[in-house]
Amino acid sequence: MDVTAQQLAESVSSLVRIPSVNPLHDGPRARAAGSRGERAMAEHLAARFADLGSTDVVLDEVLDGRPNVYGLFPGRTDRLVVLDVHTDTVTVEHMTDSPFDGRIERECVWGRGALDTKASLGVILALLASWQRSGLRPEPTLLVVGSISEEAGGLLGAGRFRPWAEQRGLDVDQMIVAEPTQLAPIHGHKGGTALRIEAVGKAAHSALPHLGANAIEAMAPVIAALSAEHERLQTIPPTTELGTGTLSITMVEGGTGGNVIPASCTIHASRRIVPDEDPTDVYHQLAELAAAACPLPTEITWPYPEREDGRLGTEAFYLPADTPLVRSLAGWAGTAPAVAPFGTNALRYTGFARELAVFGPGSIDDAHQATECVEIAALATLGDVYTRWLRPA
Repeated sequence: MDVTAQQLAESVSSLVRIPSVNPLHDGPRARAAGSRGERAMAEHLAARFADLGSTDVVLDEVLDGRPNVYGLFPGRTDRLVVLDVHTDTVTVEHMTDSPFDGRIERECVWGRGALDTKASLGVILALLASWQRSGLRPEPTLLVVGSISEEAGGLLGAGRFRPWAEQRGLDVDQMIVAEPTQLAPIHGHKGGTALRIEAVGKAAHSALPHLGANAIEAMAPVIAALSAEHERLQTIPPTTELGTGTLSITMVEGGTGGNVIPASCTIHASRRIVPDEDPTDVYHQLAELAAAACPLPTEITWPYPEREDGRLGTEAFYLPADTPLVRSLAGWAGTAPAVAPFGTNALRYTGFARELAVFGPGSIDDAHQATECVEIAALATLGDVYTRWLRPA
């Protein structure tokens, strides 16, 4: 690799200085920095891709003002590989230092997105620039994807890119989804589905509860039934390293006043999906369970944006640990394959590429914190791995 660690750090730093907070995580500090969601980042990347020799640069408007960006870099063969890096970051409102200064100190690059996941974008841009100066091309043709809405909003960028690629007949051999994995290739993580469950009661004065129908009390057996379902899931022998499915109550809302019988109570339930489970089937099973447990009428809905394929959730991402891409990434990085407890854009790519792995520098334990940084040494290792993957000549 002919790129210095300092050059890699500076490339990442330049991206951190472009605010790209997911609009669902907006706030005064983000707005004061001029954050426009992912658009500024996408436009910057489109210009960089063109400067670096991309033969096809696409700004793909997923939502108003929030485009994906794609850059195609021809290789010495037609074999196609994809690097997907989400361009949005989480909120900066709780950060205790400057979120967008991209400073380089204490052997790290600092700022929101440095770890999650502008590190991967910065490294690939620096490598492409070096190869362009040297007249080198990667062995496979490389498609770099900057996708929106990974941190919040339902993986809309990945959900848009896949049909875009499929409609064009792109045949993807290998794909890396960039996330902080401590440079261990992740070959599986759980999928998920979710439900919004509302018990519909009748308001009355709390001094005359018999005149009303208490929706909060009616929700208690629903919560008990869902908790019992979680316990049942834990008794099922797992078929993969991902373990068993889980079910959690994540929000409860209800009531309008201390002296009013509540006419409505709503809960949100989150169900993690393991291999061989269909999320739509699981959704309907849970909806039936909740409706049967509630003594009042219920309204049960899917709480997220409707997917193009109509599915109510996402199946698990899982490939065997011994696939060639996973084994190669682990060998080059000096790590071991693993599965992850968190979700990524890989949930939208099952069956899309022949081989798929989630991979990147830093630890997910350090993401979304009041400070954020990525170690420069990890950037250098990532640069070596990408160089071995893409084999420029």
